[in-house]
Amino acid sequence: NRYMSAYAIAKQTLAAALAEAAETDVDEELLLRALLGSLCEAYRERMGPEDLKAILQFQLDNAQGDEDYAFMRP
Repeated sequence: NRYMSAYAIAKQTLAAALAEAAETDVDEELLLRALLGSLCEAYRERMGPEDLKAILQFQLDNAQGDEDYAFMRP
């Protein structure tokens, strides 16, 4: 499943970045902000500003972390 593989890669990458930050005394919040900014820039360049806005709005709307999502397969 490519969708789940993408999430697995993202989680592994985040875990590695957090571990590297801890090893090099980089503030975790600063790292997360830098990652978020870099991700937003990359997404905007590839998908455009309106798609970036939509995906960020979705994340903000569901920021509690306890929502169930209904995914539909194409």
